Amino acid sequence: MAVKPPEEGSFWDHLEEFRRRLFVMLATVAVLTTVSFFFSRYTTGCITSTSPCELVALAPAEAVTAHLRLSVAIGVIAASPVLLFQIWRFVAPGLYEKERKGVISVTAAGTLLFIGGAAFAWFVMRRPALVLFQSFETGNIHGTWSVSAYLGFIGSFLLVFGAAFQLPLAVLFLTKTGVIQPRTLGKYRRHVVVGLLVMAAILTPPDPLTQVMLALPLYILFELSLVVARISFRKVGSNLEKADE
Repeated sequence: MAVKPPEEGSFWDHLEEFRRRLFVMLATVAVLTTVSFFFSRYTTGCITSTSPCELVALAPAEAVTAHLRLSVAIGVIAASPVLLFQIWRFVAPGLYEKERKGVISVTAAGTLLFIGGAAFAWFVMRRPALVLFQSFETGNIHGTWSVSAYLGFIGSFLLVFGAAFQLPLAVLFLTKTGVIQPRTLGKYRRHVVVGLLVMAAILTPPDPLTQVMLALPLYILFELSLVVARISFRKVGSNLEKADE
C-alpha cells in the first residue's frame, strides 16, 4: 500500500514555496509575452486575415491594445507546460504515488483535449459561424468589426471549445470515483443530450447552428468516454474479484 509522504515545513514554508513558484510562472509568462510581442504583427495579421470583412480600429490605441492582448494570450499558451509543471511540483509532495501518476496522465489528456477542441473550433467551426453572423447584415445593416472585437471573439471561441472538450475527463472522473456508474449514464443518454444542448446554448453565441455544431462533437466525445469508462469499470471489478479470491 502506498504511503503518503509526511508533510514537511510550516505554513510559512509552504507560502514561501508558493511565492517562488508563482514568481517563476509570472516571469515565464512575461518573457514569452515579450517575445511574442515582437512577432505580433505577423500573428495578428494571420488571424485578422481570416475575417470576412475589413477590420477597423475605433480608437487611437486600439490596434496597440489588440497586439498586446494577443501577445499575452500567446505567452500564456506557450508557458502552459511551465505553469503546469510548477503547479505539479507544488502539489506533488502531498499526493500518493498512484495519485501522482494519475495527475500526470490527466494533465496530458486535458492538454490534448484542449488543443483538439481549439483546433476543431478554428478549422471547422470558425468559418460557418462567421458566415452565419454576417448573413444577418442585410438591408441597411453593414458590419463594421473592430480589431479588438474580432480578436476577442476568436480568443473566446477557441477557449470555449477547448474547455468544452474536457467532457471525457469529467465522465471518467465521475465513474472512477464511483459517483455514477457507466450503465447509469447510458440509461440517461437522452438527458445527457439535452444537457449538452443546454451547455452549448450557454457557451456559444445565441444561434442554433453553432449550438448544434458544439453539441454534436461533445456527444461523440461523451459516447467515446462512456466506452472507455465501461472498460475501466470492468477492469476494476475484475481486479476486486481476483483480490477476493
